[in-house]
Amino acid sequence: MITVTEELRNFAREHATKRMEFEFDRFGLDQTRRHSMIAMGTIGQLAFKQFLEMNQVDFEFQLQAGKFDDFDFVINGHIVEIKTSGYGNGSGWKDLNAIYNSSQLKQAVSKKYFCSVQVFVNGYHRSDKTFDLDNCTTATIAGWIKIEDISAYKPIQLPFSLAHLIPLSELNEIQSLLKL
Repeated sequence: MITVTEELRNFAREHATKRMEFEFDRFGLDQTRRHSMIAMGTIGQLAFKQFLEMNQVDFEFQLQAGKFDDFDFVINGHIVEIKTSGYGNGSGWKDLNAIYNSSQLKQAVSKKYFCSVQVFVNGYHRSDKTFDLDNCTTATIAGWIKIEDISAYKPIQLPFSLAHLIPLSELNEIQSLLKL
């Protein structure tokens, strides 16, 4: 579990604002929700970066605004993508699934991504599908799955897109990724 500090929240807020100037809104969200979803993803990436640093792992990292990243992370030559989902508070993330957007899966395969890491952050309000960045205090790295294995999970229609849902019990332990 990674503590989400005020510094991380402020960086995520600023980064989301910059990215909104350049990126297409693929889910048709209003500006407030779009900003909060970008900030949530940024928190997930920063939490994973902090995890790698704490474990003294060598990596490359891209977090850009104004152009698309070629990757989130590269670890030992493997491209690693971070997917971040939100939950309320407590241990509510344990009842969720890893989520991977079907259209993004095609891109990940063509770009030869190795795996996806699922991160959960608190502060998400399921009832109105909003993320409260100011109340986000915890990021949990649930595990990882090879990109090639995601297609084994039949995609289902979610509110914003068609996506593959992967039970958390099917994810690999995050420490095993560091040994590749």
